Amino acid sequence: MAYKQAYGVERTPTTVTSHTSGAALVARLNLDPKPRMTKRAQLLAAILGFLFVQMLLTPSRVWYLLLVSFALVLALAYGWTLALARNVRVGRRYNRALVQVGDRLVEDFAIVNNSLLPVPWLEVRDRSTLPGYTVSVAMSLGPQSEERWRAGGICRQRGEFTLGPWQVSTGDPFGLFRAVGEQGVLAHLLVYPPVGRAPEVLARSGRSTGSRSHMQHSMEQTVTSGGVRQYVSGDPPRYIHWPASLHTGALMVKDFDLEPAGDIWLVLDMARPVQSGELDESTEEYMVLAATALAARSLQREQSVGLLAYGQKRFYLAPARGEVQYWQVMRALATLRAEGTWPIGKVLEVERWNLGPGSSIVIIAPSAASDLLVGVEVMRRAGLGTSVLLLDSPSFGGAGDAGEVAQRLLELGVPHSVIAKGYEFVALSRRERLRRRPRREERWGLGSLSV
Repeated sequence: MAYKQAYGVERTPTTVTSHTSGAALVARLNLDPKPRMTKRAQLLAAILGFLFVQMLLTPSRVWYLLLVSFALVLALAYGWTLALARNVRVGRRYNRALVQVGDRLVEDFAIVNNSLLPVPWLEVRDRSTLPGYTVSVAMSLGPQSEERWRAGGICRQRGEFTLGPWQVSTGDPFGLFRAVGEQGVLAHLLVYPPVGRAPEVLARSGRSTGSRSHMQHSMEQTVTSGGVRQYVSGDPPRYIHWPASLHTGALMVKDFDLEPAGDIWLVLDMARPVQSGELDESTEEYMVLAATALAARSLQREQSVGLLAYGQKRFYLAPARGEVQYWQVMRALATLRAEGTWPIGKVLEVERWNLGPGSSIVIIAPSAASDLLVGVEVMRRAGLGTSVLLLDSPSFGGAGDAGEVAQRLLELGVPHSVIAKGYEFVALSRRERLRRRPRREERWGLGSLSV
């Protein structure tokens, strides 16, 4: 009864079903009532045929005993497997939730054997596409018994993945017959990139109006506070933040931003030829992490944020504020891949008319992007405030002198920051992350799991 209440499983002729119960996804799987012969059973059937022919040609007590013995074994194995196929049921339950890289994905399983015969072996084989995630297991059960367990793994990679397909199989102790139940893709799971803190130079949000071509930042107290930063010579003593100074052991001062005067565009260079590194330690992942951090920070401050990238397809999100935009940006960054062919300079040249006047442009690109400076110049001529987050490609095993590009940006008066391999995007606390989530993701149709 407890199993039925938790998993909604009861005896029905339906082989495979799935449904949602509240926020949980529940699937039940009944085995195919027609047992399948294994190669071992086929061999035994062939031996039975041979013994039957031999008994007809040369009648002998030995042939008769062997024929009857093998036939009884075959019949017993079939009956055993048939009983299990009709009385073994499996339930799988996943509590739907938003999942980020580093979160643990957990599922609950339960198997019920209502047969008077034991289950000598049972295998659950899962082929979910989430890297490093497996819930496959092998076990045995006694007669009229039940087994529950919890399985899962850490989400180590952003992207869209599937739970399932999965298969449950069992059979007789001789391995002659198998009862199998199969289900295709149970659900699609979207794993969001982790939210960290933006690099220091980018934390100073760009503001641009009219022909202003640089990002402004004010030490005069305005309405919007930008947090705290380390004290530098010339900072007014009245802005020293004493609690933060005591905590860090160094003088920290309050940081203040000017009021938002335009949209913030995050432009990522997702051209495949300029990327370097592998998996998590790649320019692609570092760019996504940086964009995630900056988008989250800016949207939390109620600024309008847009996203532009030419990856496996064109990603274009018009600037907007609020929770809906936050999850739209996170969804795009979760699926964005560096599979583009257009260089960043060409992207900015083509898209410059779609970036509204007065916008601030944050270009995130590897130093291997040879036409990055061309793109920066295009933005400057368009009167758009531009800053650059530059990834040091050689530290990822690629080409491109980050120092030379940074020096050129400095000469142009373009705010920039250089990030090398090993940079730590400090993850926000769980409390901070939860505060940024909408209370009911389902109302926007942006839940991480779709069936």
